[in-house]
Amino acid sequence: MLATAPELRQKQATDKESYTPKVSFDTFENPSAPMFSFTLQVKSDGYERYPSTRVFLCASSADESGRQALDWAIDSLIQDGDELIVFRGIDQDDLERDHDVARDEARDLMHRVQNKCVDVDRDRKLSIIVEYIAGKVTTTIDRLIALYRPDSVVVGSRGARKMKQAFGAAFGSQSMGGVAKYCLSHSPVPVIVVHPESKVRKTLDKRRADPKRGIHFDE
Repeated sequence: MLATAPELRQKQATDKESYTPKVSFDTFENPSAPMFSFTLQVKSDGYERYPSTRVFLCASSADESGRQALDWAIDSLIQDGDELIVFRGIDQDDLERDHDVARDEARDLMHRVQNKCVDVDRDRKLSIIVEYIAGKVTTTIDRLIALYRPDSVVVGSRGARKMKQAFGAAFGSQSMGGVAKYCLSHSPVPVIVVHPESKVRKTLDKRRADPKRGIHFDE
């Protein structure tokens, strides 16, 4: 049975109430800041950080690949007591528009992450940080790794299409997998590249159809 609009709004409000907002940071209006960023942070009620707490940095672009990387991290990676940093890069030119638009987009992303976490496991105690940052994506990832010292970095196999020129300038090519390739070759911590499910299924089907392939893994 489909939920009504009031029921959906009530569910979203309940999901948000499961988390407590913490101190946020905003340097969009500071011309001397090393990064033009908008940072949001929430923690589950009762969350505590321990020496065993794991930290994951997920570079989540606005396209399907970035969304799948974020969904996979929430579904399959983070556990009770972990901290998830979600980074979304925006083009420097986007700061020419109303900064409140970027701030609203960051808040929407945070709400989506909160709701997804609650849907997967309401009892997990998590710390969630959203970093909405303008500038070169690869440079920003390097800075975030140095700042948060994550245990692993999660990226999609493809980048946001609208940032193709920025990625190409960073890597000397127009490869849409540039960010993943950069992380794999430069990151001081392990990197997890999440491939789209459709691509994985296509690859598996191709392997199964190969007559030269053995069958010992098919059982």
